[in-house]
Amino acid sequence: MRGWTSAGRGRLGLYALAVLAVGTIAVLAVVIGTGILSGAEADPAERAIQPAGAEETAPEPVDAARTADDTEPKDKADQIERAIKEPEKESASSSASASSYPAAVPADSYMTLTVPAMGIADIPVVEGTTEASLSQGAGHYVGSGYPWIPGSNTYIAGHRLGYPGTPSDHVFWNLPNLVQGDEIYLTDTNGHTYTYTVSEILEVPINDLSVTGPTGASTVSLQTCIETYGDYWTPGPNWTVRYIVRGTMV
Repeated sequence: MRGWTSAGRGRLGLYALAVLAVGTIAVLAVVIGTGILSGAEADPAERAIQPAGAEETAPEPVDAARTADDTEPKDKADQIERAIKEPEKESASSSASASSYPAAVPADSYMTLTVPAMGIADIPVVEGTTEASLSQGAGHYVGSGYPWIPGSNTYIAGHRLGYPGTPSDHVFWNLPNLVQGDEIYLTDTNGHTYTYTVSEILEVPINDLSVTGPTGASTVSLQTCIETYGDYWTPGPNWTVRYIVRGTMV
């Protein structure tokens, strides 16, 4: 009994030591594991990679809407500038058109002619090119255009010598003095003035009527007769050549 007891006590002692050893190992394992985890979190090398305060402040997200809005003022400014310029162009074009053509077609074909470089002003332009018409100043060739009709060739004839005491007296004597760029003015009965600049000078046979037709632009043609080609100052008596100064509307 005693031996068994002794032996039993011995076995109990060994068992107790074994339990104690196992418990101690378990405690050490928990302590060491905790230390390893804590040390990994506080590792200076790991923390040195991130900027100071990175743990507390997250990167600010990019606001796509705000970024788009940042460019919007410039885009709007460009749109506004274009919107202003385009109406200005349209307005300039409209003003040019309004200055060239009247708001209303005149009630009759009567006009007055002014050509500063020829020294004539407010010369009556009546319908027809008969002697009766030409004696009143200058005559509009029947069948040709009128300045208030776009694309017309307004054809006007006048005498070199004319009739003393009438508006026809030497009315187109100075027509050969005109050069390109000189201005010609026609005014209708509404008071609207059409401005032309000399663009072409022609000498054609007396029977050539093609010059009275359309030219493809809004033009005025002033015609008189000269003795022969290149002879601008012999006062007759044959008058064999049509001398024409043509102006384009501006």
